[in-house]
Amino acid sequence: MKQVVYNQYGNSDVLKVEHKDRPALKRRNSMLIKVSYSSLNAIDWKNRKGHFKLFTGLFKPKTKQGFDVVGIIEDKSKDVSEFSIGDQVIGQLGNFDGGALSEYLVVNTKEFVKIPKGIQLNQAAGIPMAGTTAWMALMELGNLKKGDKVLINGGSSGVGHFAIQIAKAYGAHVTSVSSSKNLTFCTQMGADTVISYQEENFLDKEAQFDIIFDVVFNSSYKKTKHLLGTNGIYIGTTPSKTMVFELLRYQKAKFVAVQPNKNALQSLIHLMEENKLKVNIDKEYLLDDIIPAHQYLEKSRTKGKVIIKIAK
Repeated sequence: MKQVVYNQYGNSDVLKVEHKDRPALKRRNSMLIKVSYSSLNAIDWKNRKGHFKLFTGLFKPKTKQGFDVVGIIEDKSKDVSEFSIGDQVIGQLGNFDGGALSEYLVVNTKEFVKIPKGIQLNQAAGIPMAGTTAWMALMELGNLKKGDKVLINGGSSGVGHFAIQIAKAYGAHVTSVSSSKNLTFCTQMGADTVISYQEENFLDKEAQFDIIFDVVFNSSYKKTKHLLGTNGIYIGTTPSKTMVFELLRYQKAKFVAVQPNKNALQSLIHLMEENKLKVNIDKEYLLDDIIPAHQYLEKSRTKGKVIIKIAK
């Protein structure tokens, strides 16, 4: 089988597509997945460049590439009753594991849910990490409720375009910040108000928000606290020194630490079934084209998601 590997940190040319032995079932509560699609997240190129060596390996990468999995069950351990061979499933791999950019995977059932018929697999592939990040930020940290006023800084990004749709699905009023060229896109995703960071600074607004979700994390709680209502909170996405300091000092500063979340996946798939959620596929690449896919993602100009087609 084919699998994306990298044995050192660096630019995209450290990535290789190699042939490996197909994994075998060796433990309870596990399934063999023939992977149909995956998607790239910012963490993939940041891991590849060694931004998080403390977690991914100080001298040599231990965390594999790819976290989003959509595929078909080809085999399962005898104790698995929730799933059947032939089921289409979706899941997110562990933050320090990875390995989704592979034709076959052995996975733990606790990280996966079924994909209902009628949902396109390449659409579903964009959901796991980015969608779960947005869902956890708004639903678990933000306690989103109908009528809330939500500002999303980075509304056209993978996480951002999910956040807009989730907030709207639950009855919030959404303000999105993006580049001028992506204002129409953010409106199409459901944003009620759109702001171009090239034309004005959202920090100069007088509006009050219940949730500020800083997807691109180019601000901070301290800079945005004048925009927060009495019970409003600021949610960041990057574990920087600033974020750690604010988490320790301010109760209204939160950090979304994404991890596999079955409840999030089930909720997101349900929203997709109800036509309240869709994945904007910016580009779709074949597994063999992983280098140009990384190069494109690293520019940080994607509008939605970059999908990787695994199965022929």
